[in-house]
Amino acid sequence: MGKTFTCEIGIRWGDSDRLGHVNNTKYFEYAQESRVRFYAECGFKRGGLANHSVVLRQTSMEFIRPLTDKSGPLSIETVVRSIGGSSYSMTHTMADVDGVLCAVASVVMVGFDAHTQTSRTLGESERAALADYLVDGSAP
Repeated sequence: MGKTFTCEIGIRWGDSDRLGHVNNTKYFEYAQESRVRFYAECGFKRGGLANHSVVLRQTSMEFIRPLTDKSGPLSIETVVRSIGGSSYSMTHTMADVDGVLCAVASVVMVGFDAHTQTSRTLGESERAALADYLVDGSAP
């Protein structure tokens, strides 16, 4: 069983809609912020031309309970579900300040070569870092 990366993300004043709920698009931003922090923890380099460039291929969100201004800070757990040759899947589980599960985001990320604008094979260092957080699925 792999490790779980956990971070806290605050709910901002402008994240709520007129009903007092956090707007659905913000959930995706919270998942992205968690992913950025996860990459920093893994030692992946920032920058569009770095060896660790990736693009988002697919994303989905299961909305379980509404978030409000009082729901934060959120605790987001990030894990890797599978690792392929050029892509990997991740899950971001979001819980409110009371630990209640509110949403689950699933993403597929693809290694990307910024020079050729095409997918690329994941490097060994990337695969090793991701494998530390692999909770199920397979890694070559």
